[in-house]
Amino acid sequence: MKRRRVYLSGVVYALTGATLWGLSGTASSALFSIYHMPYLSLLTVRMLLSGGLLYLVFRPPLPKSNPALFLVFAFSLMTVQLTYLAAIRYSNAPTATMLQYFFLPVVLVYEIMTHRIAVTRILYIFLALAVIGIFELSTSFPAGGLSIVISLPGLAFGLMSALAAALYTLLSSPMIERYGTVDSVLWGMLAGGAMSVPLGIFPTFGYISAMRSGSFAPVLILVLFVSVFGTMIAFTFFIKSMELISATQASIAATMEPVSAAVSSLVFLGLALTYMQYAGGVLILLSIIAIQKTSAVQRIEMPSAPK
Repeated sequence: MKRRRVYLSGVVYALTGATLWGLSGTASSALFSIYHMPYLSLLTVRMLLSGGLLYLVFRPPLPKSNPALFLVFAFSLMTVQLTYLAAIRYSNAPTATMLQYFFLPVVLVYEIMTHRIAVTRILYIFLALAVIGIFELSTSFPAGGLSIVISLPGLAFGLMSALAAALYTLLSSPMIERYGTVDSVLWGMLAGGAMSVPLGIFPTFGYISAMRSGSFAPVLILVLFVSVFGTMIAFTFFIKSMELISATQASIAATMEPVSAAVSSLVFLGLALTYMQYAGGVLILLSIIAIQKTSAVQRIEMPSAPK
């Protein structure tokens, strides 16, 4: 009974964090498309604000052991958010989120190459289906022909966010083991935000100086939502979930993020993709769920897999 409660708590943490990520993507899209906020400004503000608020609450000591791991983790955290926000800026929240979820097949390829899981024909099939899903999301074939229906920068940044998210995922476990959930998120946000300052400081000053007085309140509300709920709480909840359930189970629950982004974008922004793009997104998510379940079984069945 206790084990079941722990499992359900982990699933709730993962689903809540993923849902907040999706809503945050829609809020970010509103900031870019309606209020014309530079994505580099939002990157810096959300990381420093969320990390600063966490520090005011917990005040943990600065991590000093294994600084190289910490700095690479902070850089990956900054990079995944930079590329994700850029993908939203040049496409939209549902597309950017679905493209980012290609990171799970990327992690799978890494684990195959490092012999952490067995290579099976079914895994290759699921990988191929995920690639087909990316193709449909990008082209809406056959309705859109073979031409790309999203901007090339949007597609490029979306795929780069998948690579950055894969690196972030691979680094999360050793960071949690060494520093714990809150410390990992807190110092990762602050360090990553500091790294982003040279990129975001000038666009931020320019944006604030040109902002209309009537835009201040809605921009502030959206930025606070993205920083507090979509960053601080979402990242903390999701990493917390991996203390209670397996990374595979958390990753499957996290597929709620693109669903949340698609529904909230449709409801609040009136943004709809084509039917074939939605089909591509569904194919990506189903492939990811299948890949995670299959690869988890392969890890269990491989007695020689490294611990």
